[in-house]
Amino acid sequence: MYIASRNRHLGVTSLFLSLVLIIPCLIYGFGGPGRAGYIGSKTCGKCHEEVYDTWKVTPHANMLRDAKENPAVIRAKNFEAVPFDKDDIYWVIGSHWIQKYITFIDNDYYVLPKYWNITKDEWEPYSIFNWRQQPYTVFCDGCHTTGFDPETLTFHEPSIGCEACHGPGKKHAETEEPGDIVNPAKLDKVRRDMICEACHTDGKDKKYGGKYPFPAGYTPGEDLNEYFTEFFAPKPKSRKWYWGTVDYGERHRMYLYWANKFYSTGRACDICGFDRGITQVQERYMSRDEYCGTCHVKLYKIESLHTKHDPGDVQCVDCHPPKTTENGLRYSIHDHKFDFSGPELACTECHPKDDERLKKKPSHVFHFSPVKSSGVATIEEACARCHDGIDVSEALRMWRRGRVVK
Repeated sequence: MYIASRNRHLGVTSLFLSLVLIIPCLIYGFGGPGRAGYIGSKTCGKCHEEVYDTWKVTPHANMLRDAKENPAVIRAKNFEAVPFDKDDIYWVIGSHWIQKYITFIDNDYYVLPKYWNITKDEWEPYSIFNWRQQPYTVFCDGCHTTGFDPETLTFHEPSIGCEACHGPGKKHAETEEPGDIVNPAKLDKVRRDMICEACHTDGKDKKYGGKYPFPAGYTPGEDLNEYFTEFFAPKPKSRKWYWGTVDYGERHRMYLYWANKFYSTGRACDICGFDRGITQVQERYMSRDEYCGTCHVKLYKIESLHTKHDPGDVQCVDCHPPKTTENGLRYSIHDHKFDFSGPELACTECHPKDDERLKKKPSHVFHFSPVKSSGVATIEEACARCHDGIDVSEALRMWRRGRVVK
């Protein structure tokens, strides 16, 4: 356990207490049955194999992982620098920018007070003074898991699975009827956005007395207003979206503000305060290629050698276009290259058409850009998109020989 294992003197009494604490965990689980009707993404993948395979590599799919089942998911090194051991880690949060680590104490789970910055490959502090005041099951599980049951504090599946956006799939799996599952694409825009806003905006639940900082009990397709408080008190940086209207529009503006920071080096979770580290002094927006390079580090460093093009002539998505939604206007959330790009947002996304403020320059900036690709392309099709009127086969032969393609 935390501290006990660090001090190296568990003894018989401490060992007994550890077993007393762990056995309930094993019986009821950090996970468990969760809410009724959930079946898990693996079951969905039996029929929707292609979507499942692309989802598996997204940050959503790797938000929360079992460190006891697979210790390799722990990216941190040098545990001599922190007041806990690797063995104290039960679950790992995050896979891209930072990793936080969850331990089990007094029959509940807590995020340990140091986190690993993946991009910097070093430890950084986190909630040093209040980490024991926020049990993970209460403050985080509703958004980091799928099928969370606020009554039992259990969930059906770790991470953000298929049913986090489509709702419980048991009936659909039995009948295979499209009407027995929520399809966000067939919802009206407000209800569709509410699915994302359930986790990517903040507030307190309405059904459990404000105990949870997420809409406990909400199911995709329902009216989020029935589960989430509408009022948001002003906070740092809120001037770009906060009007004090105390309505759903406030939440939607908050969501758009959050979404526009997809490429920001300083984007933060509104619950814990950050999701890309706390030592980033100056916020800036990364290029699309730089963002790809946060995972594909080696390729990004030899970009010109990899692409066989002059620097700046092509972007990663020119040759590796992300999947798009059916209308081709937005990237698919199932693609690991997904982002929030889309047609430039009209002011009327937030403002009524007769709003006088439309005549003035808005105080906020949305870092969106149009989606240029219409879908997944073969190598030949990707080349032809830019090299109009040339022999694509010959161009590919040159490319494969390491020649720069003009």
